[in-house]
Amino acid sequence: MQATLYATVVVSAALSGATGYLTSRLSQRNQRLIDRQTYRGAILAEIRGLHRRLMEYETAFADRVMTGQVSSAQLLKVLLQPGDTVVFNNNASSIGLFDRRTALRVVRFYASIRSLEGRALVLSETGYHPDDADMQRHLEFVRRLRRRAYVVIRRLRRRRPGLFATRLSWLR
Repeated sequence: MQATLYATVVVSAALSGATGYLTSRLSQRNQRLIDRQTYRGAILAEIRGLHRRLMEYETAFADRVMTGQVSSAQLLKVLLQPGDTVVFNNNASSIGLFDRRTALRVVRFYASIRSLEGRALVLSETGYHPDDADMQRHLEFVRRLRRRAYVVIRRLRRRRPGLFATRLSWLR
C-alpha cells in the first residue's frame, strides 16, 4: 500500500515537473515570437521612413545641387534628422531576434547610414568645396544605400511560418 503511494507521488511529481517545463518552454518561445514580430515591425517602419527620406534627398540632390540651384553644404546638412534611427539605436541588442542573414543586412544598412551621415558632415562642414566628381560619388552612394534599404525592406516583409508550425519545430 505504501509502495504504491510513493510510486504515485513520484510519478505525479515527474509529470508535474515535465508539464511545468514544457509550459515554460512554450511560454518562452511564444514571448520570443511576439518580441521578434514587434521588433521586425518597428525596424521595418523605420527603414521604410529612411528609404522614403533617401528617395526625397536623392531627388533634391540631383535636381538642385547638381544643377547649381542650392549649395551642396546646405543640402548635405539636412540629410537625416536626429530621430530617424531611434528604433535601431535603442534596440540594437535585439538584433539577435532575426536570423543571421537578416540581422547582417540590417546592421550593414545602418552602418551605411552612419557612413553617409559622416560623409555628408565632412563635405558640408569643412572649408573644402567639393567638385562635380565628389558630388557624383556622393549621389551614387545615396543611390546604393537606397537600393540596400529596398532589399532590407523586402527581406523584413517576408512571411515566416505560423505560430503553430514554429511551436512544433522545437520538438524535432
